[in-house]
Amino acid sequence: MMAKVNSIVIIDDDDVSNFIYKRVIETTKAADKITTFIRAREALEYLEETAQSSPDEFPDIIFLDINMPVMNGWQFLEKYQTSFRSNLTKRPILCMLSSSVYQEDITKAYTYADVKEYISKPLTSQIMSNLIQKHFS
Repeated sequence: MMAKVNSIVIIDDDDVSNFIYKRVIETTKAADKITTFIRAREALEYLEETAQSSPDEFPDIIFLDINMPVMNGWQFLEKYQTSFRSNLTKRPILCMLSSSVYQEDITKAYTYADVKEYISKPLTSQIMSNLIQKHFS
């Protein structure tokens, strides 16, 4: 029996990817609640609201795409770090989920303290299982 988390947030501007990743997570039964966003700014608002109103509901894992319009993954991370630096009761595992295989993107991702994983798309059930095992078992 695999460990399980309460909540996962997926932020990717591609609806199809969000649908597929949600199905992968549902298939692995890794989370009770899966919330998807196609806009990083909306995800940020959701996280801010959740942190204030029900901190226990704050996601355990956040999957974040890099290349998105309006607010990209890097801009999200900048805002995330300033918004949630100290006032969280739990620190989510932040995973960059990207089609980019550029070493500079991978290196840059790990300069953010909250980023624990850099995952090359697509998210698979094997990657999901490994992630849960590594961080939540």
